[in-house]
Amino acid sequence: MYQSVRDYWITFNDPLEGRVNFMYLDQKGWVSTGIGNKIDATKNANTAPTPDERSKSLVMARELKWLTKTNDVATADQVAVDWDAVKAHLELAPQGHLAFKPFTFLHLDNSEIDRHVFVVLDRMETTRIGTGASSPFADFEEWPANAQLATMSMCWALGAAFKFPNFEGFVKDRNWTGAAEECHFTPDIGTIKIRNKLDRSHFLLAAAVEDGSLPPEKIAMDLSDVFGVQGALLALNFRPGPQDGVDGPLTQRAVTAFQAASGLDVNGRFDDPDTVSALGDALTVGGFTVLGVP
Repeated sequence: MYQSVRDYWITFNDPLEGRVNFMYLDQKGWVSTGIGNKIDATKNANTAPTPDERSKSLVMARELKWLTKTNDVATADQVAVDWDAVKAHLELAPQGHLAFKPFTFLHLDNSEIDRHVFVVLDRMETTRIGTGASSPFADFEEWPANAQLATMSMCWALGAAFKFPNFEGFVKDRNWTGAAEECHFTPDIGTIKIRNKLDRSHFLLAAAVEDGSLPPEKIAMDLSDVFGVQGALLALNFRPGPQDGVDGPLTQRAVTAFQAASGLDVNGRFDDPDTVSALGDALTVGGFTVLGVP
């Protein structure tokens, strides 16, 4: 995986998954933490674990450095208490992570969340591409960075062993346009809908990179619409809200903040030519390939 993908990974995923420093249940009733990191080996969604599943889950949970409220390192038993308390409330899964805060006593600091994210990312990459020369992903390390990013995004949401035969056929042939049409997964709602749109966009950008003989190791961004401008603002540590392609108040506020920081006319317009040009310049300095700038 290119360093550019690793460098961008948390910025890419934070708006989609959020950052939670305690244990909670995701929408399918699996214990999770961090940036959408599952720490639950229960096979079936929204069910209590078997003793063996619980044991395997606790091994996963104990890979992290949990802290008590006094910032002491938690014991194995304390980790088990929090895990069991969260898993016992499957009925709260639809309510989101905050519903589980009253049942937890342990937390992670941000550095531990980041460390664990990359442990999981590396493990997923190994699982996804480490299946021999005949694998559709065998030349993953040579793909354009955008294709690597989109594929690992799918792994993050679906697990590294997902099976999409049509998608796999397209990536084996390096047909990124075809992959863009086959990377979609369900339910296409909420942040999954945004992730689907992002993954499709990055596969299309991978096609543009290869067609234009652009540097494959750099992530390309297209600033020709509000969706792309939102991505640029995120990459530059401004906060336009979710990258949903909607020119709403959060996006306008982020554009305004970028314009003010760049000494531009502060008008909040994502399509302001000077603003788009300045975004492109800033991305280029940051190591990105920029498309869609007149």
